[in-house]
Amino acid sequence: MKRNLLTLAAFALLAAASHAQTTKAEPNACPADAPFLNADAVKKAGVELPVFKRYCYTDKSGSYALLLSEKQDLPFTKETLSSALQATLFKVGSDGSLTRQWSIRDFAGKDDAGINFRSKLSEFADLDGDGLIDPILVYRFFAPSDKDNFDSDDFSGAIKIVAFHQGRKVVIHAITGDLDGDRSTRANADFFALPKPVRAHLVAKMAGMYKAGQFGFDNSDDFMPKKAKAR
Repeated sequence: MKRNLLTLAAFALLAAASHAQTTKAEPNACPADAPFLNADAVKKAGVELPVFKRYCYTDKSGSYALLLSEKQDLPFTKETLSSALQATLFKVGSDGSLTRQWSIRDFAGKDDAGINFRSKLSEFADLDGDGLIDPILVYRFFAPSDKDNFDSDDFSGAIKIVAFHQGRKVVIHAITGDLDGDRSTRANADFFALPKPVRAHLVAKMAGMYKAGQFGFDNSDDFMPKKAKAR
């Protein structure tokens, strides 16, 4: 059954457009004129792919800028996808210096039409009351349709949700399909070590995405992921 179920920023630091262009300010978007995020500063900080989204937030540990980058090298009729993407978090010093905290990079597989961030699903919140923001990012792998198009149906392709909590990188990898047996959701060991409120939030996020028609997760265990297989 396809549909049987169913920041905190003390210093909100406004940015460029996402895949759906808008003039409305987004939560946690950095100021467009932030000097620490000009082209030279970003290049010097080692960001290799074109930056399309800049988020800023502050918590008890300091101020941060998170940059989302995509290669944007796979043009299709309705949208340009990427063969590679990257997210990089920097701590912003009092002098505007950028110190890299972590970076993730991923690639479209040989059977994918391409990937991109689903930036409207990004979140920046303190999920367990420890005074630290827990960034959540989502990106999707699209299945090919024909040479000019890709399949964006919510029961095609795959998706990853990546969350960071106190130095842990949590990765949830979900594959979908038309049949129950085609769908699976697995998470790395760090997911199962999360505090209960953070785990519950991520599970509720998947349930909400499913209900909204944003992705066809496996819901056989009330959206709770299974443990990823050891490599």
